Amino acid sequence: MLKIAHTICPSCSVGCGVNLIIKNQEAVGTYPYKRHPVNQGKNCKKGRDSFHILNENRLKNPLIKKTSLEQVSWDDALDAASLKMKSYSPIEIGIIASGNCTNQEYEILKKFAESMGVENIGYNAGTFPSFDFKTATLDDVENASTILIIGDVLKENPLLGRRVILAHENGATTISVDLFEKTLTGINSDEYIQVGSMSEFSEISKQVLPKLNESSTVLIENLKTSTEFENILKVFEGSDAKILPVLDDCNSKGAMNHLPALNKDELKEILEKVKLLYVVGDDPASYNIESMKNLDFIITESCLVTETALMSDVVLPGSCWAEKSGSFTNTTGETQKILKIVEAPVDARDDVNIMIELAEKIGLEL
Repeated sequence: MLKIAHTICPSCSVGCGVNLIIKNQEAVGTYPYKRHPVNQGKNCKKGRDSFHILNENRLKNPLIKKTSLEQVSWDDALDAASLKMKSYSPIEIGIIASGNCTNQEYEILKKFAESMGVENIGYNAGTFPSFDFKTATLDDVENASTILIIGDVLKENPLLGRRVILAHENGATTISVDLFEKTLTGINSDEYIQVGSMSEFSEISKQVLPKLNESSTVLIENLKTSTEFENILKVFEGSDAKILPVLDDCNSKGAMNHLPALNKDELKEILEKVKLLYVVGDDPASYNIESMKNLDFIITESCLVTETALMSDVVLPGSCWAEKSGSFTNTTGETQKILKIVEAPVDARDDVNIMIELAEKIGLEL
């Protein structure tokens, strides 16, 4: 028997609606959500393929490292994790999350850290530091008279790119800036400016700024460092243009609303100064394994088999996005609810419940 259930795509920060096709309690495909206001019945390839996340490379049982990772009961895994966390001082503990958790998970994780007195906490923010200004909306993009695009939005975020194309069809001028000789966005822009590095942007801005006004939007994607983002923002301080940072993960903006945004250097600093690391949804071993070699103990809570999970001392199998209820906040700041559609596989559990049970084992009140 087939069932179709609506959810929010987890593939990027735009927040498109997507319908999962469920057969015998397993996700087997997707179908565009025709009335969703973000993507208006369209889904990109990443959105169409999003159901694969539920079925591939999953963690299914709690694990503890003995001579190797071995399957154990939930009580044994939580006991091992809680006993170790209680044996370290707050300054020796680090907590790192990803931008793919729900808002409810960030809220619980923040309370968890505060109850333990842990200050070494944050989420992997990629190249975007925390910001609190009101961003452009998708309608602002579609109705703009001029659009300045930093990065290859049409390739990386096709449904946001669709709004750019609609604006262009309505007469908007599009200007693209990127590091590469040729990009999909550049090919489809009225003007393409190639730069050797984003440090050149302040010079280029002198020819671009006069073309922007209150009906213009600026899309910022594909930066290498958070400093580049901060410097680019300074360029637009005197402009009336609306700005839309295109964040990396599906709930990067939600994470930013609850936890410190950590760039690569800040993540490295935490990894090198703590002794026990609690990872929720992220995979720091994939981008900073050298800094993890001096850790005494690693606890990973994740739905996927990752490099970090494989080197962990305790692994707590969590739920994937369609296996839990909560909410995501997209890159324009719009919060959308998701509902549980299918069960998590085998012995995996809801992440909020895992955090609460771990806190209870430690003796914390959340």
